[in-house]
Amino acid sequence: QESNVTLELKVLADVGLVGFPNAGKSTLLAALTAAKPKIADYEFTTLKPNLGIVPYRDFQSFVMADIPGIIEGASQGKGLGHYFLRHIERNSVLLFMIPADTQDVKKAFDILYNELNTYNPELIDKDFIVALSKCDVLDDELKAEYADEMKKNFGEIPHCMISAIDQSGLLPLKDLIFKLLNNNVN
Repeated sequence: QESNVTLELKVLADVGLVGFPNAGKSTLLAALTAAKPKIADYEFTTLKPNLGIVPYRDFQSFVMADIPGIIEGASQGKGLGHYFLRHIERNSVLLFMIPADTQDVKKAFDILYNELNTYNPELIDKDFIVALSKCDVLDDELKAEYADEMKKNFGEIPHCMISAIDQSGLLPLKDLIFKLLNNNVN
């Protein structure tokens, strides 16, 4: 008896990085882990997920997955959307990364959120964090404005401001992730 079987490998990680192309996902993975993802200043540099182990306090760690960038329409297959989105299904926590140079942070989040919801409504039941990335390009006044905007737009959703380049906000981010992974969010 013969049969055809299709096996599909999905990345399994504690944290999946979700964002548009060039949101700083690979840079964050490289900053937090020993992984060496390809990093360049053009869209879709990452075409397959990269994994890294993030060391944490007291010799603990968690696995982070750099998922290729998602674009509007990805849930319908645009920009290899189905190929990329399937890897998000096997992550415990989703880290939405929105670059600081984004015109409308809330709108960018809503687009990403809606793409996940359209692709698979179970994805939005996961724990998630919103991180404003590339904050090294902001001066102190803009950082304060963005902090107020993040608090207003995301309120109860865990959120933070980070920069993988100057290493700012990375320890609080790891604390947020670890709390979510261990269901200890206040």
